[in-house]
Amino acid sequence: MKKILKVTCKNYVLTCHMSDGAIYEYDMSFVKHEPDEMLRPLKDEGFLAQVFLEFGSLAWPNGYDIHANTVAREGRLVKQVA
Repeated sequence: MKKILKVTCKNYVLTCHMSDGAIYEYDMSFVKHEPDEMLRPLKDEGFLAQVFLEFGSLAWPNGYDIHANTVAREGRLVKQVA
């Protein structure tokens, strides 16, 4: 099972370093247009930058989370370290 080991956030893009050596960019700009109550706080880039890791997944203080497999499936592979 993939896990995220490190994450950084810049301009609504999360750069995720995975347990298998891969690095993905996950574009979160979709939250700007989502009416979902859970995503509303993420529209604020300052709140989005409060991302932290919880059991290898992305998480935010409001309880929203994204699994590492979602990042790998929907993100853009930037680098694969052997």
